[in-house]
Amino acid sequence: MTADDAAPRLSLPPGPRFAAVGAEFVRGAGAAGGIEARLADRLALIAEEVLAASPPGAGPVSLALHDRRHAVRLELGFPTADLDLAGLDQARMRDPEDDAVGLYLAARLADQLTTEPVGRSGLLLGFNLARGYAPRSLDPPPPGLGPLAGAPVDPDDATLALLVDWAEAEGLGGAGFRIAPRVLDQRAAGELFARVALDARRRPIGGLLWQPFGRRMMALSGPALLLPPGPACEALAIALLDAALGALARGSIQGLVVLDAAPDMPRDAFEVVGHLPDAAGTPQPVLFRALEEDPGGIAWVPPLLRDWVTRSVRRLGLGRDLGEPPPPGRATGAVMAAETDRAAGRVTLRPLLAAGDAAAVAAGNVALFRGQGFGQFRAVLDLGQPGHAAFAEGLVQAGLAPAALIPDAAGDLLLLAALE
Repeated sequence: MTADDAAPRLSLPPGPRFAAVGAEFVRGAGAAGGIEARLADRLALIAEEVLAASPPGAGPVSLALHDRRHAVRLELGFPTADLDLAGLDQARMRDPEDDAVGLYLAARLADQLTTEPVGRSGLLLGFNLARGYAPRSLDPPPPGLGPLAGAPVDPDDATLALLVDWAEAEGLGGAGFRIAPRVLDQRAAGELFARVALDARRRPIGGLLWQPFGRRMMALSGPALLLPPGPACEALAIALLDAALGALARGSIQGLVVLDAAPDMPRDAFEVVGHLPDAAGTPQPVLFRALEEDPGGIAWVPPLLRDWVTRSVRRLGLGRDLGEPPPPGRATGAVMAAETDRAAGRVTLRPLLAAGDAAAVAAGNVALFRGQGFGQFRAVLDLGQPGHAAFAEGLVQAGLAPAALIPDAAGDLLLLAALE
């Protein structure tokens, strides 16, 4: 069930009457596809709550279940985006008797919630659940690895898993080089790519990973280098980056971004487009490398961020028309999604649906997770979507500040950040 055209699908009328039918479809499709019962049950409950809360005028709701190996995903498609989905926002105060409690529960059950437009006026809700991986004992890399023999390769699974295990045992490469079974599942699902350097005995001595980011970009992780510091290690990092660039040059990728650069990343090969604080509060550069010429575009920028964005656009030499965004079309019902990394104490907020109460919703989300003890906050605004600008005021009032601008002519990504 990894291919979209093979995903089990069903279309149902909205409303409580068919909610149980949708839940049973998800459970049955999950069982038939080998999805663990605990994950299928959570997705079934999500489907039931969303269907029950959908108004009769929403039109037929499509359900699709996807097994992405490292995660499972339930998609619910609506023929119209004119829906009241404010209950999905975790920061809203709610009456337990309110119908929106079901949407709140659905959002809480998901590890990640996404929205995207479908066709001219439709809306797709995506609910992702991550698979868990059992802890494993890891052996350190053997002594005497290296030197590099030949160009880095697209590795087989065994070689990539061995590199990730050795990197994790040594604490190298960053978060991307952790939990080898997860890395292999992400690659099998087409959501992760790798280049690995080998020595003369075909043992991995370093690697670089990349994953889709934004519309047409890739985010780099690593490199993880198993050679001792020195010229050979520096040359290895450059060879890995050259191999990645060679692989990506044949595709349609617009640029590369590095949000959390490992110490050995060749930074001279990138532009610095901003800085994000690490766990200790030290600013770390956000790196970007364009793979094609920027054709220019429009950025919808709220007035309170216009000066900062103007300076960034000029510094990066981008051809941008800065437009003042129109107010959202609806008065209330704004929603944000939150991705939490409890190990790092970090929350990343993204707008889902814009409305006139977006600023209050943004501030409420920061307050909610601040109250839960999170100390790092990030927010991602797509300046190609006018509605995202409505969330900026609340984020700034809550203590976040603009930190980086990632170029994309179809919609630059503005990162805001704060550290408690």
